[in-house]
Amino acid sequence: MIYGTDGTVSQLEQPLPGDGHLSFQGSLLIAMPGVTESTFAHSVIYMCRHDELHGMGLVLNQPIDGLNFGVMLRELNIPSGEATHDRIMSGRKIFRGGPVQNDRGFVLHSLDYRLHDATLPIAPYGTGDDSIDEGVGLTASRDILTDMARGSGPQHAIIALGYAGWGPGQLENELAQNIWIVAPASYDLLFRNGYDNLWARALSSLGIEAGHLSGTAGRA
Repeated sequence: MIYGTDGTVSQLEQPLPGDGHLSFQGSLLIAMPGVTESTFAHSVIYMCRHDELHGMGLVLNQPIDGLNFGVMLRELNIPSGEATHDRIMSGRKIFRGGPVQNDRGFVLHSLDYRLHDATLPIAPYGTGDDSIDEGVGLTASRDILTDMARGSGPQHAIIALGYAGWGPGQLENELAQNIWIVAPASYDLLFRNGYDNLWARALSSLGIEAGHLSGTAGRA
């Protein structure tokens, strides 16, 4: 697996390129069984940005042992607010988003919440039972954690430390090597049913049974 070492949120806030580039922004990358590197084995990644120069995504199904929202608030000296009395809120898992800038926090969330000049809109979703009508955004600001602690944050959110990054052509090369399967994102897969068995559920959304995939396809 090759990582991009740049690609901070500010650098990624560029218009998507014009004709000739197939962007997977707003899609899921599902690791093939042959991906054995622990960072990405059986991972599901939501692509937050993908243009001709950068790719940036968050791993959705690797919780960090011993770290939850309540612990994070204490470590950052953020008043816990409602989280003090809400076991579900304070026990919210924090995920390992990827190997790049893994000391930096990112919140993937529904766009019923926005911070001016800090939230990057990623993808709109249509209407329907399995939709996110407000869309999906990414915020890398301490302020969103403060608002979440107060109970005034987004309705749906995933908190991650670090991200997965790609440089020019790197993701396309990995796709050509069958390292990843691309799948549509959905409300269920992102926010509704948690991270348990997410890899198998993401494959199932494409009509693929995990046990039917070859373990030799894809190397990383």
